[in-house]
Amino acid sequence: MAKRKNNKNKKTVSNPAKDVAILSSRQQWGPIAALAFGFLLFGYRMFDLISEYSVNILYWDQWDFDNATLFQRHTLWQMFSWQHGPHRQGLGALLQWLAEPLFHWNSRTESFLVGGVILVAALLAVWLKKRLYGEISYSDVIIPLIFLSPLQFETLFVTANFAHGPLPLLLVVLYCLAWTNQNLTLRYGLVLMINFLAIYTGFGIFLGLLTPVLFALDYWVTLRNTQTGRTYFSVALLTSVVSLSSFFIGYKSQPAADCFNPKLQVTADYFWYVALMFAPFFGEQGISALPRCAGVGAVSALFACLWISLRNPPARNARWESHRTIATLISYCFLFCIATAYGRLCLGVQSALNSRYAIYLNLGLLGLYFSLLLVPRNLLRHTLVSIFGLSLLGTIASGERSRGVMEMVRSDKQEWKDCYIKTGDVEKCNQSSRVYPGDPAATHLTEKLEFLRKNRQNLFADSE
Repeated sequence: MAKRKNNKNKKTVSNPAKDVAILSSRQQWGPIAALAFGFLLFGYRMFDLISEYSVNILYWDQWDFDNATLFQRHTLWQMFSWQHGPHRQGLGALLQWLAEPLFHWNSRTESFLVGGVILVAALLAVWLKKRLYGEISYSDVIIPLIFLSPLQFETLFVTANFAHGPLPLLLVVLYCLAWTNQNLTLRYGLVLMINFLAIYTGFGIFLGLLTPVLFALDYWVTLRNTQTGRTYFSVALLTSVVSLSSFFIGYKSQPAADCFNPKLQVTADYFWYVALMFAPFFGEQGISALPRCAGVGAVSALFACLWISLRNPPARNARWESHRTIATLISYCFLFCIATAYGRLCLGVQSALNSRYAIYLNLGLLGLYFSLLLVPRNLLRHTLVSIFGLSLLGTIASGERSRGVMEMVRSDKQEWKDCYIKTGDVEKCNQSSRVYPGDPAATHLTEKLEFLRKNRQNLFADSE
């Protein structure tokens, strides 16, 4: 009887740490639900565009870079190191070689795979944010808004190329994640491996320029006072330099624009070119004063965030991880923009609005978002993040304005495909539309079409 009484009078001892964890977990359901809705909404929009506008036929540069994997026989290394224009195909060629024979090189399926790669990159960007800042927030809806944008429609279904955009996007996010690993040996090993793959995959080459600098910064901030720090730094720096140098073995100058002149011009148009690349993200298109102002605002904000992230880097802690990630994302974006302006300005500043560039700018805008999250004052931080998120809704308006271009390309592809399947005459079909920009004989278009017909690949796989 006494024992029962004592048990009755016992008080339940609470665990404060456990209670806080449960409360924090419950508080996360709202942001997680909002983020999931954002992914569903913007992901549906992206894949719906692919479904509506993609056509099963190779287009433009695909007739050339598919020599590495479809029209010719090559070793895996030859595919990996295959040069198309100023970059190599890298992992893009290997992914084609592995996956595309499974669906007979169907261009529509390829576009859905490209969308899948971008979706995975967006999910990993959320993971990166959580590793850096500790929790999911409502404002993280900005991540799918940036990554799943209709502005990148050319990357998705006009001239899809895993190496030009989707895989570099994925590799840069993975690269930033690798830097957050707490095990020094594993961290440096992953960074070096991803760096090598990125160097050979499209314009991931710019990551190769950043890696030696990041190793030097990391040594100065975290390793200079450790016994093994110098050894780790020396090996990592040497490996990164060798990786970058290997890219140029057998490399040939192949400018993407026929009008390219390596001599720099003394003109402010380089700056305007870079600024205009950002304008469509904020609902502005064209080269008038308003798009230029929007672009200048974006470039100024990015530069300010980059300067803050590199000024007086803090000691190794969560804040240093964030600063390094922000510097990596924005620096990579700027390198791409500057190189594009240098190589394409001869086509006119209006070429800065090209859809295929948008996917690389996603990384800079992600860096800007991460930077705003470091603003110390709550009210100011929430205000700036809200303004940034609302301004990015301009991607929806810009995407809708691009519908005419999407429909025109789809119509041209479908018309040419129907014509060739019916007549088998390249010259006749080229009278109304084209699927290759240059001389068809230069790329052996007729022979490639016969190869596809014989093997029931691409446009002939669904014509029987």
